[in-house]
Order: sequence, then structure tokens, then C-alpha cells
Amino acid sequence: MGSVNNTIPVIQFAGYKKSGKTSFIKKIVSELSGEGYRIGVIKHHGHGGAPDITEPEHTDTAQFQNEGAYMTAVEGEGVLLLKVNGNGGTIPLEQIVSMYQQMPLDLILVEGYKKGPYSKFLIARNEQELKLLLGVCENVIGVIDCKAEESSRLISFGFNQADEFTKYLKEEFLKRR
Repeated sequence: MGSVNNTIPVIQFAGYKKSGKTSFIKKIVSELSGEGYRIGVIKHHGHGGAPDITEPEHTDTAQFQNEGAYMTAVEGEGVLLLKVNGNGGTIPLEQIVSMYQQMPLDLILVEGYKKGPYSKFLIARNEQELKLLLGVCENVIGVIDCKAEESSRLISFGFNQADEFTKYLKEEFLKRR
């Protein structure tokens, strides 16, 4: 586990705000990390504006950023903080995943990015949400927490079946690694 590999599986979770994406992903991360897997998570900040991450102005990396550095990183004792300033432009998910692919991860989980190109599970609270999501999302392989008719052709898990979902991930995406 954990060797550098540029073919790390990527699984996306798409759903509307407050659908439970973060809670479900937290359960999966906790379980897989507890078993020794290295899990990377990418979260789309879909609330408008830049993420609220304040760095003290006196740090070296803040000074580099203030001078116009596109990308800065600081590492210490195994902790890496990376900041990319896209100057108001969107940084494509594929570029972020490419950076993650350089790390010793076993699995990359993505929260959000409905139009992202990776295998995707939809988290829907009801049939109407599921229909809307199916209209905008591609590469959908499953649904979580919705028993709608549209989900009958998809792999389906309940919101409280994170353990079963984790077993599925291990069989389908981690067993080959």
C-alpha cells in the first residue's frame, strides 16, 4: 500500500448541498485509513468565492504568494501545505488529480465536481434530486441513499451502509493494487 503510482483510482461523490456527501466520505476515509490505506480527498468549494484559508502574512510562503508565486508549498515533519493561486480562474479537477497521482495514495475520493470525468456515485435525498443529478452527471456507477426507480440500473447503497460501501471499494478498486 501507498507506493507512488499514476493510476490511482478516483471515485467521485456528487450531490446537492447538505445531501450528506461530506459525512459519507468521512466514514469511508476513517474506515480505510484505519486499515492502513492512504486516501486522498479533493473537495470542490461550490459555495462561491475562494476557500477561506487565512495564512499569516509574515510566513515565507505568504510572502512568496504576495510576490506573485502561482504555487507554494511548505513541508515540515511530514505535513505538506500546498497552495495554488489560479488568480481567480478555475483549476481543473484533472490537474488537481494529476498532482494527487504523484503522491503515495491508494485511492482518491472527490467530493463535488458534478461534471468531472471520473466514476461517480450520486448522493440524492429523493427521486427528484436523483433525476436532476442524472441529467448533469456522467460516468455514474451508483447511487447512495435513494431508492428511486432511476437507481435500479445502478449500484445502490444506503447512507448508513458505509461499511458495505467500503468493502465494495476494496473489492472493485483496491484489490488490484
